[in-house]
Amino acid sequence: VPLHSVETFLKSTVFGIYGSNLMAGNFEHQLRQLFQGVLEMRSQVNHPLLNKNTPLSLVTGGGPGAMEIGNQVAKELHILSCANIVDFRAKEGDPVVNEQLQNPYIEAKMTYRLDKLVERQAEFNLDFPIFLTGGIGTDFEYALEEVRRKVGSVPITPILLLGEVNYWKQKVTTRFKCNLETGTIKGSEWLSNCFFCIQNADQGLKIYREFFQGTLPIGRTGPIYEDGFVIVP
Repeated sequence: VPLHSVETFLKSTVFGIYGSNLMAGNFEHQLRQLFQGVLEMRSQVNHPLLNKNTPLSLVTGGGPGAMEIGNQVAKELHILSCANIVDFRAKEGDPVVNEQLQNPYIEAKMTYRLDKLVERQAEFNLDFPIFLTGGIGTDFEYALEEVRRKVGSVPITPILLLGEVNYWKQKVTTRFKCNLETGTIKGSEWLSNCFFCIQNADQGLKIYREFFQGTLPIGRTGPIYEDGFVIVP
């Protein structure tokens, strides 16, 4: 972290973008509106994670595609733009994945060796994850955010799924219903109320506003959604 940004980094509420390194998607405009709205919301709410004195930072995996869009938008809006990067170079032989290039919008970073991939994932420490279109890595990150909330290692905060409802149904619903029907998530069905599928920034800001005002039905005593997530109207 640059020395002049250390205080911001330590005190900030952390948003994060999970998504594909292969495709950026058409999310840039909505992400910009979303984070502009969050910045404005600081003067409208008084919550430990968001108030007039809250600095913001955003963390991605540091690569191209969806991650680059996130870092670019953050830097444009003077949100501290951070990344947890993996060095995908193999020690011997050819790498099993394409080497991931670092995007140019990162202001603070940590780089992890390939054998520290799981440790790296544990150190995202996001207050508010946002998922975009992604592949195997994104699926892994989705499961980790579920587990963190299930076991209580992080506070229960809303997670946004930005994209079409049918896409997220294909990603999430089949697995959720299988676990539901077999009884393997008994007592944890409430996790479905932590994930909110949105198509635009206004929907995301509505969820954040309700959360910061204490009116969002979320957590262990909240409702259960048969799709495995909330479809925000």
